[in-house]
Amino acid sequence: MLPTMKIGDLHVSRLIVGSNPFTGKSHLTPDVDADMKAHFTEDAAFAMLRRCEQAGINAVQSRGSMPVMGLLHRYRMSGGNLMWLAQTGKSLATFEEELDEMMKYRPAAVCIHGELSDELYLCGMLDRLGGLLNKIRRYNVPCGVCSHFPQALAYAEEHHLKPDYYMASVYNLFQPDRSHDVNPTGERFEDSDVPVMYQTIRSLSAPTIALKILGAGRKCETQETVRDCFIRAFAEMKPGDGVLVGMFDKYDDQPMLDAAYTEEAIRLAEGK
Repeated sequence: MLPTMKIGDLHVSRLIVGSNPFTGKSHLTPDVDADMKAHFTEDAAFAMLRRCEQAGINAVQSRGSMPVMGLLHRYRMSGGNLMWLAQTGKSLATFEEELDEMMKYRPAAVCIHGELSDELYLCGMLDRLGGLLNKIRRYNVPCGVCSHFPQALAYAEEHHLKPDYYMASVYNLFQPDRSHDVNPTGERFEDSDVPVMYQTIRSLSAPTIALKILGAGRKCETQETVRDCFIRAFAEMKPGDGVLVGMFDKYDDQPMLDAAYTEEAIRLAEGK
């Protein structure tokens, strides 16, 4: 078992597997999207999730969309033991309806979707976050706030919204003052975002899960580069924080590799 972080009463491995590769959302190119979709049959997805468990990972994160939600439910029904950390939908209008549907699949914790928090920030409506967290709390599961914007996370902290955890993208893909035409995804990954978000993470009082620490594959040129990103993440975050990483195991045993990098990075961060 990997070292764990505390989210509410949950003991969650400090490496969590993400679900985007299962639906071919690479944030890279259409060719990579297609490669992921072709690889991840249900059997292949189950095999990788089992490999994650063997590597000491005990949680998987996804939004509450039916394709992934159904896949993870079937995995658990087949004997899989990964906890499901859920993200809500992206729409304020359908938040309660989607939350009701999600709860039928027994998430261990629920986080407000990053793009919803981002939209509230950009529209000057962050005062809605507290009410959304309270809607999640009614189900007696740990609740969280996710965002690509450090300002949205800082708002939750400064206004004492007291989520059980945060999720923070170290790259801000939704900054409106950038031209989003520099790659086939229409997203722009700026390295200058990274130290700003790590600084924000250190200021948050609740455990925080950092995502996109590998730049959605842009920092995966070599395994040494991947290892360095893990080492940086755990060195710059608080003790007890974790990382969320999507894994595509067609070419490498990424669950085992990422678990090894996580263990090493934590040891180095703790000076052991």
